[in-house]
Amino acid sequence: MNYLAHTLLSKNNIEYQLGNILADPLKGKRWLGASDEHYAGMRMHVAIDIFTDANATISLSKSRLRKKGYLKGVVIDMLYDYFLSKHWDIYVDQDLPSFVEKFNQDAQFALDELPAKAANFIELIASNNVLGSYTNFAGLELAFSRIDTRLSPRIIAKETTSSYIPNILDNYADIENDFLEFFPSLISMFLEKSKVKPDEHFFNDL
Repeated sequence: MNYLAHTLLSKNNIEYQLGNILADPLKGKRWLGASDEHYAGMRMHVAIDIFTDANATISLSKSRLRKKGYLKGVVIDMLYDYFLSKHWDIYVDQDLPSFVEKFNQDAQFALDELPAKAANFIELIASNNVLGSYTNFAGLELAFSRIDTRLSPRIIAKETTSSYIPNILDNYADIENDFLEFFPSLISMFLEKSKVKPDEHFFNDL
């Protein structure tokens, strides 16, 4: 799962959300001054990744793209965020633009609590409205093109994320159904593992 899903699969608490997003760039290491909520968010990110990597539906989605491919996991993560944006109202009562706007605002006010590398990372996400960038397929394509500019020449010689677009379009309906089957189970895992109270999370009564 990508940034939008990790932000949603969090307590309604900006420190928890930031910890969830920052687990990868900070390699899961708790920084000096990190709060318990920051660290709880980082641990949840790890739990989400473990659950996702072991899930048969995720494996099926990857296999629908290509038999082999170094970037299949990245593409599916981003594609699932796109489908989350598309089907947002199934899972959350608050509309997506309001959710994203609140996160972007809260994140800007919380930057001083973060180490410089993490603050710069979050500043880019908030100022570029990354969480709201997948609301249509054109936005997803643009995100792929941005990822491709950061790939090494060695990887580009083999594949890019944009090169998967024809595969996505050929298997669009099946992968969308995979997402709709998978995401409720991920929500259930989050609710059980985090032990959040009903007023501490973003999900409606599924």
